[in-house]
Amino acid sequence: MLDWKSRIALAALGLGLVAQAQAADFSVPISVVGLSEAGATVADGGPVSSFGDNPADMVFFPGTRMGLDIIASKPSYTFNGAGGASASPSSKLNILPNLFVTHRFDSLPLAVGLGITEPYRINTTWPTGSFPGTANAPVNAPVKTDLQLIDVNPGVAYLLLPDLSIGVGVDYYQSISATFDSTLSPASGTGGGVGGNIGLFYTTETWNAGLSYRSQANISAAGGTITLPGRAQAGVRYRFTPALATELDVDWTDWSSAKLPNTPSLGWKSALAYRLGLSYHLNQDLELRGGLAHESNPATSSSYEASVPAAASNLLALGAGVQLGDWHWDLGASYALSGSTTVNNGNGFDGTYKASAFSFGAALSRHF
Repeated sequence: MLDWKSRIALAALGLGLVAQAQAADFSVPISVVGLSEAGATVADGGPVSSFGDNPADMVFFPGTRMGLDIIASKPSYTFNGAGGASASPSSKLNILPNLFVTHRFDSLPLAVGLGITEPYRINTTWPTGSFPGTANAPVNAPVKTDLQLIDVNPGVAYLLLPDLSIGVGVDYYQSISATFDSTLSPASGTGGGVGGNIGLFYTTETWNAGLSYRSQANISAAGGTITLPGRAQAGVRYRFTPALATELDVDWTDWSSAKLPNTPSLGWKSALAYRLGLSYHLNQDLELRGGLAHESNPATSSSYEASVPAAASNLLALGAGVQLGDWHWDLGASYALSGSTTVNNGNGFDGTYKASAFSFGAALSRHF
């Protein structure tokens, strides 16, 4: 067993090593464990934050669990215009707090939970003159895009069989900030909308399986509609030994339905992401994590939206979990690097776009 000095040293080392970012679109990670395993957690069930991916798993954990995950994310974008000009929009460090609480009833095969998360974030400001337009006309170029949403997600899970559960939840989205300013049509305002989610969770001594779906949601804000995409996740987690486990997830996100107030439609396509996570318990107090992911590009050359730069990305993640007395700490980080997206359709936005993102986070949880 580690003494307290060793635990603190390892926690500090984990914080220095770990951070997850997503450069493919404008969704962001909501849990530090998910951050550490490249998002491969729909079949995990261990951390209280897994409620955010799959509401069904919480019924397998007795008592009350509570966790606070704080994630900091810093995206970066570059644009090299077809005429030789280049620009990089400024983007702030986004601080994303996420809260999770679950409770399993002693006398019933039933659990309830609540998540308050920030699952989507955009923050870009393009320098003046980044997109001068064509020879015939100026373009309605993006200037500032700032979207910050909170998802208030109550849910309930029921044990169908000793090893199988189902969970359902409601997602109430409220925009804290919704600014979509362009050179010809500034727009801002806040609003709310409702969606839902459902999940299944199956567990045995050696493996878990998870399946979840989060519905599309429409939010009235900034003089228009924000349409958040539907998303399906499926994963299998296998325990080679009591100490070593790996998980493979596949995500499908229906970005073809996504919409922002300043665009009739983003014109994106549905996209897949493939995620591989790994966890290893060195002992009962220390767990190491890692992950790899590939996220495909929802945008095409003909539908590229400069206010929300998107590209295919590859992601590397690392993390650690440390038990300190009654409290459990999780630390994680990742770096996502996109490929280049070249736009050449004569609409004033021609050029090559690249994106990257670095995120890191810390979480504190307790089982009562």
